[in-house]
Amino acid sequence: MKNIAVLAGGYTSERQISLNSGNQILENIDRNLYNAYLVDVRKDGFFCIFNGKEYSVDLNKFAAEIEGKPTKFDYAYLALHGSPGEDGKVQAWLDMLGIPYSACDVFSSMITFNKIAAKKMLADEGIAMAKMAIIRGENPFDVDEIIEKVGLPCFVKPATAGSSFGVTKVYEKDKFIDAINLARTEDTTIIVEEFIKGVEVSCGVLKTADYEQVFPVTEISTKNDYFDTEAKYTPGVTNEITPARISDDETRKVQEAVSRIYDIIGCSGIVRIDFIIKEGTPYFIEVNSIPGMSAESIVPKQIRTMGKNMTEILNKVIAEKLK
Repeated sequence: MKNIAVLAGGYTSERQISLNSGNQILENIDRNLYNAYLVDVRKDGFFCIFNGKEYSVDLNKFAAEIEGKPTKFDYAYLALHGSPGEDGKVQAWLDMLGIPYSACDVFSSMITFNKIAAKKMLADEGIAMAKMAIIRGENPFDVDEIIEKVGLPCFVKPATAGSSFGVTKVYEKDKFIDAINLARTEDTTIIVEEFIKGVEVSCGVLKTADYEQVFPVTEISTKNDYFDTEAKYTPGVTNEITPARISDDETRKVQEAVSRIYDIIGCSGIVRIDFIIKEGTPYFIEVNSIPGMSAESIVPKQIRTMGKNMTEILNKVIAEKLK
């Protein structure tokens, strides 16, 4: 049988969330078809976790000696949220080794990881989205000019971080600099974005050569002011309702936008795309090229709502590239 390595962990703020996703994927890989191993990605190396022990992965061969047995991995299922997974770095390495993998390729990953690049590409294709201002590095900026463009309240967010780390909803001008400084703890490039009042939704999608499925739409209803890190990962703070309590026409528009965005960017594997619906129009927020896959994450809930299980969906993802 082929050996599947589930790559998880990483070295960003999303490390633990990634490990949660990786373990859930590991549990749902079809053991009748594949051997499956969890590989913890860390700055000091990649380590296969097997029967409670760690085995160093040879990155030149994508192999490890596990319990005295040489084991070469034939496929990588990526559960790496943030760098080095969602930014395309691991994909570039796997491409050089000729190892197939589950997620978007290097180019698509770089685009989706950088919110500015994604927005500019999609704006050129007529996708509706919030007004945006960009602050790069230590370049000077005019707070009044930015606020005039995007209005208050507005969102200040790092260009590349996930899980809402470093994000602030700013109501007052005198809180703007604090929000910039917080965002800079995650990235040196900052996005300031217009606040759009509406219904927040999220929708997964998977396309292969012989299978295409846009998942049900999930409505995100949180007790917090917005869908921040606490709202995403603290039980009871957010109600994720699938299918969303929106009209059939709004559902159709969201699912059509999801399918179109997937194709424009050239995505691969399971992707989740977020929107705000205002007055019947879905406004694009971001693409999650490696979405959360823990049991309570949005995509697994959408899969269950479709009457399918994780294993059959993972089989379709893996079979697309592992010939």
